[in-house]
Parts: sequence; structure tokens; C-alpha cells
Amino acid sequence: MARIPAVGRDDVRENERAAYDAFVKQRGGQMNAGPFSLLLHMPEVAQRFEALRLYLRDEASLSQKIQEIVMLTVAREMDCAYIWQAHAAAARGVGVRGDIVDNLREKKALAGLEPDEQAAVDYARELLRKRKVSKATFDRATESFGRRGTMTLTTLVGAYATLAYFMNAYELEAPAHATEKGLPV
Repeated sequence: MARIPAVGRDDVRENERAAYDAFVKQRGGQMNAGPFSLLLHMPEVAQRFEALRLYLRDEASLSQKIQEIVMLTVAREMDCAYIWQAHAAAARGVGVRGDIVDNLREKKALAGLEPDEQAAVDYARELLRKRKVSKATFDRATESFGRRGTMTLTTLVGAYATLAYFMNAYELEAPAHATEKGLPV
């Protein structure tokens, strides 16, 4: 159980209820699980973060396959079991090889990555571990994804790192998944 309960409409400030209502309507109903069930304690933040998440998801400068690899890399680097469970099967579904998913989860060496996959993993890892990226890593990402894609990559890492910090701080439990092993943390 998370450190704070999911929030209901009556739990938010009166002046934030319109934002709460709009978010719940957009998502198709009351949020009883997941990061947004907690983020809704601040409905404006939930709305803005959801807008960024949706924008990035539809951004064409990074394929869905690369986006999922980045999300899994962030989940592994940040030990965020929730993000892992939310994206491991999705990654496989968009064509990420099973051995890549499994080896990321188990912190094993990654072999045989495509150049763009390797560039994305290296960029995300370096940014998360060192809080910056070397010129060589930046240049490889830019060569693979272009300027816009590298900006998208950086924003994606930052957005999912923010979600990971949030879920880890509030101890949001990862749901069980029928086909995916949990993240060992």
C-alpha cells in the first residue's frame, strides 16, 4: 500500500475540483491505482504531467520501441518496480527483444543492440548516473535521433525519472503482471 491513499474528489481543495474532474473525465473514471491516483492530490500537476506524457508518447522523433527501451532503462536505473511492470510487456509488444528486456531487468550485459537502441540506453544511463552526458554519448544520440529526437530523449528520461522518484518516495506497489517477472530491487 502506498504511503498516502488514492485521492477522491472531496479530498482536493474546492478551487482544484474542476481540474480534478477534468482529469478523471479525460482518463475515463476515478483513479484508484497507479501514479496518477496519488498525483491527483495536486490535480493541476496531474493534468500537466499527463499532457507531457501524452505529448511524448505521440512524438514521432523517437519510435515507440526506443521509447519503451528508455522507459525500461529508467525503471531499472531508478529501481522503480511500478514503471517496470507497466512497460515490460509493452516493450516486447512493440518489438523489443525479450533478451534485452530480461537482461535490463537482471542488470546483465546487453548484447546485439541496434545502434539506435544502444545510443538510447547509453544516453539514459549516463544522464541518470552522472547527471550529464559526454560529448560522445550526446553526438551518438544526435546521430541516431537528430536534434529533436535527442531533445525528446532527454525529456523522456526526465519525465520517467520524475515518475520513478514519485512512485519510490510514496512506495507505490507495482501490480503483478501475468507474464512479466517483477523488478528485483
